[in-house]
Amino acid sequence: MPDPFVEDPSLVHHVDVNGPGTHVISLGIGHYDHLEGGGQAPTRHHLNLKQLTSPPISARKVAAWFIENFDCTESPLASVSLVLSERQSAEFRNGRTGRTFTVPTGLTEEVRSALRAWVRRAEVDPQNRIMLYFSGHGLSEGLQNLYLLRDYGKDSDDPLAGALNYQSFIAGLATRKPSNQFLLFDACRSADQIAALNRNGGQPIFAAVPDGRLEITQPMRQCPIFSTEVDRQALGRPNEESLCARAFIRVMNGACCTKEENEWYITTDRIVEALTYFQNRELRKSERRQPADANSYARIHLRRLTRTPSIPVFVRLGDPTLASRVRIEAVRVRQTGSRRLVSDPKSEGWQAKEEWEIELEIGEYTFRAEHLEPGQPPITSDETVMPTHTEVKL
Repeated sequence: MPDPFVEDPSLVHHVDVNGPGTHVISLGIGHYDHLEGGGQAPTRHHLNLKQLTSPPISARKVAAWFIENFDCTESPLASVSLVLSERQSAEFRNGRTGRTFTVPTGLTEEVRSALRAWVRRAEVDPQNRIMLYFSGHGLSEGLQNLYLLRDYGKDSDDPLAGALNYQSFIAGLATRKPSNQFLLFDACRSADQIAALNRNGGQPIFAAVPDGRLEITQPMRQCPIFSTEVDRQALGRPNEESLCARAFIRVMNGACCTKEENEWYITTDRIVEALTYFQNRELRKSERRQPADANSYARIHLRRLTRTPSIPVFVRLGDPTLASRVRIEAVRVRQTGSRRLVSDPKSEGWQAKEEWEIELEIGEYTFRAEHLEPGQPPITSDETVMPTHTEVKL
């Protein structure tokens, strides 16, 4: 039997599942050979774009989260693929198996091969779910987006030969067999004349074929989401994951959950709202904003949870100067012994913060700030923890 890891160098996780499964591909394009500092012949079509450090970190974290945390029993994880363009290529370690991989580096042909292998694995069952995360440079013109790959600009006569053509890509993908398709593009959607003049430029990867879904009865549900609106930048911090990657992991952990027939699901219903909120939380001290967006929409189950969902909770003190003088905990109402520590100045490595983040199961809680010095009453607040997040002020 052929070894799937040999057939597809981008494959970093593979499980034989009985029935429909989830197939994930994560692409982080941060190093560009032909932009300034890329190490190869610079392109005159540089568009003042710079090298990026956040995309490969983001793609690694997204891939690692799926491998280590995706426990959906409805459509279990079947495969994870990874493509990383980084200044110095490093191996990826599978957190479940311990196996290390040297993955493709983001050249156009490597990306084409990885995407086609990803879809081929999923095409064995039309009910399979495919999920894509892309992070890197992006250009925009109206509803068209061009996503730049590592070798953008290599061909001076056709620099966009090293780019992914969004409209052609999703049109071709919509004629493939997997009926549930979720795509998250974490990239700038900056307007540029080269995008306006070359709306049909770049790589389609898949041709749209009329017979691709013959005899498939399930409707096509394709849901592309963008980390930012048209004419806006996608933001990340140097040498850290992007705002979107961090928000997406929160979403998949439980923030976008909904209850259906007594089961909890992560769905696409509120994903734009949730991504926008979490991204902008991290920008609240800045004048910049990063609202997520969607050109089109389909309701898809991304994960069926095996437990009560955990929701991000943000706790702060009305008087920040109290941070070093109070111990904060969350007490689950009507559940004896159910307490979670939020902040304890006496704990090792503690640092004062303006706000603490903790994940708590959906339910009713009393949040308490107990003074370390005796004789002062605690500060309390009763709150209901529920999607997509809860803010607590004590």
